[in-house]
Amino acid sequence: MRTETNHVVDLPEHLRSAIEASVAEGDRLGDVPATLHNELRESGAFRLLTPRELGGSETPLTTTLSVYEHFGRIDGSVGLLVWNANFGFIGAMLNDAGRERIWRTGAEPVFANSGIPSTAVPVEGGYRVTGQWKIVTGIRRADWLIVVGLVSVGGQPLITASGAPDVRIFVIPTDQVDIRDTWDVTGMRATGSRDVLGDSIFVPSDLAAPLNAPARIDRPLYRGFLPTLVFAGCSAVTLGIAAHAIDETATLVRAKPAMVGGTVADAARTQYLIAKAKTAVEAARLLLLSAAGDLQEAAEQDTQVTLDQRAALRAAMTHAADVSRDALTDMYQLAGSSALYRSNPIERLFRDGIAATQHANQSAVFMEAAGRVRLGLDPGLPLF
Repeated sequence: MRTETNHVVDLPEHLRSAIEASVAEGDRLGDVPATLHNELRESGAFRLLTPRELGGSETPLTTTLSVYEHFGRIDGSVGLLVWNANFGFIGAMLNDAGRERIWRTGAEPVFANSGIPSTAVPVEGGYRVTGQWKIVTGIRRADWLIVVGLVSVGGQPLITASGAPDVRIFVIPTDQVDIRDTWDVTGMRATGSRDVLGDSIFVPSDLAAPLNAPARIDRPLYRGFLPTLVFAGCSAVTLGIAAHAIDETATLVRAKPAMVGGTVADAARTQYLIAKAKTAVEAARLLLLSAAGDLQEAAEQDTQVTLDQRAALRAAMTHAADVSRDALTDMYQLAGSSALYRSNPIERLFRDGIAATQHANQSAVFMEAAGRVRLGLDPGLPLF
């Protein structure tokens, strides 16, 4: 019997032909083509984390990460777009009036997200949000921009009753922001990642949710520290790109002549690097899923997610980027001059994969913060 989970897991393969047929056009446009974007939207690829009552599949985190990775194996830009559009869990955080504002038409809303902090000033009925958000993936075709904002009064952070700064997630219609065409890059071209400006945009209270408050929908997916639903997606996509690069390189070297006779695959160095890269990427994937699984299990058992568990996820993410970067570099070297040509898939996989490892979520500073936690110190970073 086919279940909703089966449907979600099958999505990347179901859409493979459409994705592969759109790669060249996406590279040319600097964005995912409209027809493919519509197929992703209609298939449910953007509502993996959306509550069931709002039309979502409410997919467990580990399954969602596996789906992101599979999309990344097919095309890195599509993988990153699917990840950044999956912010439907905001429906579990907002009140009924806020959900009504977003989902009232019955059409599938498309989100884009930026983790760059903004400022929010309380006003009657809501907040005035100001920010400059760089590299917002999928913003051109999104209906809503979701940002994090520090609530301030008189230029000073507002402190809640718990003694912590008042940090909220704000949902802004994209027709109220200024989208700049700044995406002049080589790697991950089809993500359509533009810079966005917002100056004193009014956001009603119904579209502002406290970051650290319990979700209004109390089910396993929405328990714990909700940003962890977001963090690891880019790492899953990065690992998918690296895995694809290894497969393509293994295929190439079996037929590529070596300078000393035979094929490149005959060399012991080639055999070692292929095996090392495949083992390292697979181990990093399992580590990422294990760390995410610990958070998922805590939520299912309705127990508190520990700082150590959050640190383990952050460390696994940075590790995934480090491993992927090494694997991509080794595969590019093994491919030799073949990797220079756009006609060879390794050329695009290398530039997309290296671009993916640059994502701030996979920065070395998070491994350092995880190390501080291991030493009994404060992580020293917001949204950790």
